[in-house]
Amino acid sequence: MLRKLLLTGISLCLPLQAHALSCMRWDAIDVYNRAAEAEERYVIVRGRFLRDGPDRLIEDTQEVEGMPVPYTYDALFFGEIGSRVGFRTPVELEVEINVTCAASWCGFAPDDGHDMLAFLQVDNDRNYSLISGPCPFSLIPEPTDEILDQIVACMRGQNCEPSF
Repeated sequence: MLRKLLLTGISLCLPLQAHALSCMRWDAIDVYNRAAEAEERYVIVRGRFLRDGPDRLIEDTQEVEGMPVPYTYDALFFGEIGSRVGFRTPVELEVEINVTCAASWCGFAPDDGHDMLAFLQVDNDRNYSLISGPCPFSLIPEPTDEILDQIVACMRGQNCEPSF
């Protein structure tokens, strides 16, 4: 009992940052539903990103010593856009990648040349962007056929309930 109390006391003295970030468990259907319910418009694509420019600071970012800095860069996307018939329509897009941070945790940039399922935000001028935060809900690396089938079913208006 004394040992449990001591361990609990020690864990409470640890930096709060170690306990601060907790991403909810999610799956592809959760991501689809989140995008479908958002005010912003999204397109769903599967394919590969290739970096097409240097990192730039995200506007209005204040650097804090010892903390990671959010950044943006341009990329080219090559793959297929999703529709009710699947991921069959080839597409090439210019995409702005935005990697955001919360405290000392940041999202991740898509690896060049790796297969990704991405939920790209699109504005009225048909500019595409990908936001990858500490809990990267808009990017699924190496999507399985099962994940792709789930997304297509959602686009068809079929079962779109999360699996857990």
